[in-house]
Amino acid sequence: MKKAVIVLLLIVGSLAINARNAEIINHDPGQSILSFSPTVLLNTPNGIQLAGGIKFQLFLSERLSIDADIVLSNNYFHLGPGVIGVPIGFLGLTSDDEDAPLSSFLFSVAAIALSFEHISYHIPVTTELDISPYVSLLRYKSSYEHSDSSDPDFIGEQLSFATGVQMNRYYGRFVLSPYGEYNIGYKDLDSRFNIGVYLGIYFRGKNQ
Repeated sequence: MKKAVIVLLLIVGSLAINARNAEIINHDPGQSILSFSPTVLLNTPNGIQLAGGIKFQLFLSERLSIDADIVLSNNYFHLGPGVIGVPIGFLGLTSDDEDAPLSSFLFSVAAIALSFEHISYHIPVTTELDISPYVSLLRYKSSYEHSDSSDPDFIGEQLSFATGVQMNRYYGRFVLSPYGEYNIGYKDLDSRFNIGVYLGIYFRGKNQ
């Protein structure tokens, strides 16, 4: 596994270097991608499971996006809150209620800060392709058994750390994004792997 990670990092690094001298895709702040995905969960409490996922990405700059995702299956789901905190936080900060307690202000700030728990860096390759390694620091995961063959060591709810790589191929306003990821629970420290392919819509903004 370590060798595979090293090879993957070398490939990503090589693509980033080669992209410097080529025409590349650039994103603008405010652009976003809404995607849907069939996902394969490789080692849940019930073994290998098929699942469905939704992911939303909001670009903060040419390369950086904050993300939110949810994946659902039979007796399993995980959620990375990510960008969900942005509208919640700004709603509180723009409130006209002058008598609002300090705790409301602090909650709004915390909600915005929470958005950065799931973040991607987009490495351009061509005008139609980028590769985005990502990390999620506070993914919430709930997984329970539903058959006699379930592994009791995996059962329960916990926060986990996740990291992965997603390749984004743009076809006009549509995006095809295969990905693979590794995650580990903060509670049980067990490793898990997921793979899938997102199909999304790319909202380029008013000027594009």
